[in-house]
Amino acid sequence: MTSRTPTGNPGATAAPGPSRRRSPLLNNPYGLSLREVRAEVRRLSARGWQLWELRRRFAPDRKDRTT
Repeated sequence: MTSRTPTGNPGATAAPGPSRRRSPLLNNPYGLSLREVRAEVRRLSARGWQLWELRRRFAPDRKDRTT
């Protein structure tokens, strides 16, 4: 039997501080909360959207864009 890390105890892979992945989602152009963005991403993923499409729509953080 294998053991699992308890839910309340962060594992060795958890980095201290806020995740850097969340910041582009919080700065989405639609003003959605993080919970709303995640729900929308799940909904669109289920409909077959590609990862690049989701990133372009919800996390437009590219620095080389001219617009």
